[in-house]
Amino acid sequence: MTGRGVRTVPPRVSVVIPTVGRPTLARAVRSVQGQTYRVAEILVVADTDAPLHLPVDERIVVLRTPPGTGSGPHRQRGIEASSGAVIALLDDDDEWHPDKLRRQLDAVESGAGDRWIASSRTEVVGPGRRRRVWPRRLVGTREPVAEYLFRFTDLRFGGAMLQTSTLCFPAEIAREVRWDDDGDKPHDEPSWLIRVQAAMPELRIIQSPEVLGTYHVGGESLSRSSVDRTVEYLDWGLRHLSGESPRVRGDYLCTSPVSAAVSARSLTGVHRAISTAVRHGRPGPWALGYAVLSAVRILLLRAWSALGVAGDRS
Repeated sequence: MTGRGVRTVPPRVSVVIPTVGRPTLARAVRSVQGQTYRVAEILVVADTDAPLHLPVDERIVVLRTPPGTGSGPHRQRGIEASSGAVIALLDDDDEWHPDKLRRQLDAVESGAGDRWIASSRTEVVGPGRRRRVWPRRLVGTREPVAEYLFRFTDLRFGGAMLQTSTLCFPAEIAREVRWDDDGDKPHDEPSWLIRVQAAMPELRIIQSPEVLGTYHVGGESLSRSSVDRTVEYLDWGLRHLSGESPRVRGDYLCTSPVSAAVSARSLTGVHRAISTAVRHGRPGPWALGYAVLSAVRILLLRAWSALGVAGDRS
């Protein structure tokens, strides 16, 4: 790309795939191999010493990192090792549709310069046979990322999304604003997008209305966790959203931390999240409604579990 967004030659694209060695890794790589826009290299950054089962392809480069490094540092490791002018990210349990890269790069061609991030809609599959298309609303080209992602406008998730496996951007952006900031956990993707937008006011986010990938949601993501991570999510919101509007901050504090509390079936976590939201923000009615309904859901889950135990004993 030139400074005016006119492509002189097709850019070299490097694909970065962090992995913990899931069996779905080969499927993800095959979806890259099947692109109508040929990529230059496929960098697989492995957070495991175990053997990886990969298709044969001379473009595949395997990089190893110490176990437990985290997805953000994995992505940065791949970006630093890449040779392409453009980076495309893919998680090891997701996959791309064949025209994904070509359509995104064609959309960028109309004048975004060198400060752009491309995304798209994606098909969300799971748990079980559930299928839906997210996001319902596309982000505005210069819309604040935090406003787009965290302001709640109804009781459903999926209204706003910039999913990692849809992201494509010039490599230099990630060399200027790195992914490996430990303070970004547990939301390294939105953290990075917010930091990029703050560092580059001219940034354009170009989200294609087409469905260009598949985001697989495993049943384990909704199962009960023995660890309540509510405080971790609250800390992230207070740290990263301190400069956002009270509504955005309050809506976030009433939703993402509450989801973590539901996963752990923690009413204490829900109460802590609502209290923090009211004290440090101004949550809207939809976010507050989501938090209250989540508390009811925890009570029902506990009751159902208790009935199951009682039934086993009878």
